[in-house]
Amino acid sequence: MKMFYFTDPMCSWCYGFSPAVKKLKENYRDIDLQIISGGFSPYSQQVVDQEYKDFLAFHWRNVNQRSGQFFDHSMKFISETFRYDTEPSSRALTVIQELLPKQDFEFLSLMQKSFYAEGRDITNDAVLAGMAEEFGIEKNIFLERFHSEEMKRKTNQGFQFGRQLGVQGFPTLLTLENGNVKVITRGFQDYDSLKVIIDNWLSNLNVSPANNGQSCSGDTCEC
Repeated sequence: MKMFYFTDPMCSWCYGFSPAVKKLKENYRDIDLQIISGGFSPYSQQVVDQEYKDFLAFHWRNVNQRSGQFFDHSMKFISETFRYDTEPSSRALTVIQELLPKQDFEFLSLMQKSFYAEGRDITNDAVLAGMAEEFGIEKNIFLERFHSEEMKRKTNQGFQFGRQLGVQGFPTLLTLENGNVKVITRGFQDYDSLKVIIDNWLSNLNVSPANNGQSCSGDTCEC
């Protein structure tokens, strides 16, 4: 059975949710989890000034407290040219899904760790190409696909698909049943909570409709 995981490499709550998703993949092998970068803040020109840095730090502390995931609050990725544009990292994921489809979650996790725990700029194509190289993909091959119009189009299609299904907050797990959107969970969950939700869904196939939820708040990042 297919389940869609709408996420974003630069969504802090998705980073916090990552360990639960890892266990979901390991323990529910009958679930075909399709990862889609839904576009938390694509094409944004948001600079990380002190006000925005404080905003990020506030939410990062919340995610750390809920999930235990480590954050480097020095935010070494900040520069005069950095913009909080989530499209490049989303496009990198799209490239990996073409070249190494069975390793997309691992690449997503690497981007999250690199950004949040190491302060690497994952809006930078050279940084992303270096990560792809860790997966055995030559930099020139990655960059050729990364800068192609096809990958830009496919990445944007992922954003549009999420909007069509009413996804406005990340992370979100949902299914399509008889053409109807069935939300499994929206927002951060630890694995124990997620397991209960998944087990109930598998038993009853009875889930709540999507909640139409801009910014991170509560336990989601919203677009």
